[in-house]
Amino acid sequence: MSDGLNEGVVGDTAKLMFHRLIVRMLRRDPSLRERAKAAHARQAEQFAGWPFVREWQDLLDLPLGELVSKLISRDREMVRLRNTSPFYLAEGVDLGDYDARVRLRRAARRIVKRAVHATSSSEVDERNDGATDSAVGSTTNTQLTVLPTKLLK
Repeated sequence: MSDGLNEGVVGDTAKLMFHRLIVRMLRRDPSLRERAKAAHARQAEQFAGWPFVREWQDLLDLPLGELVSKLISRDREMVRLRNTSPFYLAEGVDLGDYDARVRLRRAARRIVKRAVHATSSSEVDERNDGATDSAVGSTTNTQLTVLPTKLLK
């Protein structure tokens, strides 16, 4: 698509949306964390010595409340770590078929597009001294507060 959107931001938004769905699943079935740990153990064998292995181990060892909070955090650390999430590989976690993944990506694209539009159509915050946000910052955060509940069905 040539709509001028940053594909990295769209991808990060889709991963955040997926992890919000994971958080819902974790709240219903806390044993999902154990399945993610098993998937992580397989990743750890393959990527021994990589920093994300230790970082995910530390995250998976957190109390459930802290883990779910981190999974949907918008800080840079979690944006980076969602790229290597063991939840993608955990047994029982299914992104659905190709069409479901396309719907998730399209929903992420709509959210980013709204955030970019909101940024470009609103007045620049005086605190920024005339600088504009790049659709990764605060406007995206507010746009992500409501997500479609039936992305995968």
